[in-house]
Amino acid sequence: MTGLQALHRISDGLNRIVIAVCAALVVVMLSFSTLGIFFETLFTLAESLGWGEFYAASPLDWAYSHTRPSLTRLFLPWLAMLSVTVAFKFGEHIAIALAVRNLPPRWLFAVQAVNLTAVAFFAAALVWYGYGFFINSTQLFMVSELLQVSHKWTAASVPATGIIMCVHLLSGISLVEQHVAEPEPAE
Repeated sequence: MTGLQALHRISDGLNRIVIAVCAALVVVMLSFSTLGIFFETLFTLAESLGWGEFYAASPLDWAYSHTRPSLTRLFLPWLAMLSVTVAFKFGEHIAIALAVRNLPPRWLFAVQAVNLTAVAFFAAALVWYGYGFFINSTQLFMVSELLQVSHKWTAASVPATGIIMCVHLLSGISLVEQHVAEPEPAE
């Protein structure tokens, strides 16, 4: 196996992991939202039966008041940032795909090189500035009095995305090549 093939395999494996993580994040976010709706309905029922104060003092109040709005926000930056790497790996940027399809073939390589260079600068900026953002994130995200999450959790999504994009860039020019179906020969 050549070095380039090894880099392709690493990039492909990392992409599969990122897709699995994104799918898990969607499931977790949907679960929290569903639980929030369930607890909201339970709270409304408890209030209508005159048990609202009992419910408000119970552990269920924490689950209701913090499940939907707060906890899902902890996962959204990760989902958004990681999905960028998946789209990049599959070459799914509509504007770039449209421009590349309409270019004369002699310009295609130059545009692909410029595109990869721009993505490389963007990925490097994500790593460099994202690391600074991560290090300087000192605030706490107050989910409840007992559960506090550092903003470092969400800030870590920025340099992680940059690192993943750099790994994908190591796969080379094939990332931006358009896989156009060959025309079938006439019978």
